[in-house]
Amino acid sequence: MTRRHLLTLIFILLALSLSGCATLSEGECRTANWQELGRIDGTQGQPRARLFEHAKACADYGIRPDAEAYYRGRERGLLDYCTPANAYREGRRGATYRGVCPALLEGNFLESYRQGLAIHEVESELEGLERQIQRVEHRLDDEEVASDEIQELHRELRSLYRDYRFRQQELLRLEQYHGRYGRMLPR
Repeated sequence: MTRRHLLTLIFILLALSLSGCATLSEGECRTANWQELGRIDGTQGQPRARLFEHAKACADYGIRPDAEAYYRGRERGLLDYCTPANAYREGRRGATYRGVCPALLEGNFLESYRQGLAIHEVESELEGLERQIQRVEHRLDDEEVASDEIQELHRELRSLYRDYRFRQQELLRLEQYHGRYGRMLPR
């Protein structure tokens, strides 16, 4: 890759990350390495329609993307995205899978993705329970709470702690099974 292409790639990545959208500037449209942009979009699990977003942005400047080069790059990028290790990481962080993996890779991808997602969901439930526990504990610290309400708050707190312990055990079980599996997956 030439220095010019590397600088263009860095500029495109920086602009995309700062803007948070799929639009490209005029300069990015004029200097785009469409195959490399497709590869980047593929490694991020972007759908085929991402090219249409780029095309729309570039149409304002009278520039048409090289669709063949873009899709060639995207397919190469999907090979990096559609690995079991990446699927597990995507699931763990709660990312949405957009159905982009080729059929031959999708079965293994989805299995690993679901394992990571199961852990993510339990972690999210634990966070919600922590917030509920804090809310009840804060309410118990309020000196203006009536005595009959205090008893109800204590019952609610015991129930929340029970649910929290159950979810912690579930998380531990999942991490022991899936987490170990996720660490053993090739990177």
